[in-house]
Amino acid sequence: MKIDPAYKVDIDFTAPGTKASLKTLQPVVFKEGNAFCCLLGEDPTVGIFGCGDTAFEAINDWEISLQKRIDHHEENDELANYVIDSLKQYKK
Repeated sequence: MKIDPAYKVDIDFTAPGTKASLKTLQPVVFKEGNAFCCLLGEDPTVGIFGCGDTAFEAINDWEISLQKRIDHHEENDELANYVIDSLKQYKK
């Protein structure tokens, strides 16, 4: 998904205390209307997506969607497999 750079929200994924999933996957956080969104993937329908009134809420919603995707993915889900492999590599 192409997101206008003017709508992107800068997030420091290297900040102390940042969760491994965020450090590793670095989803894009952006503003859409009055909402904040967090996305990993092509678009909200096939990617991992979260939304909220603040960037923090959008990231928290995204983390819930991420866990659901990991827990309930099909074998041929390329994004879920990428996420799982990436998080395994981070733990090494």
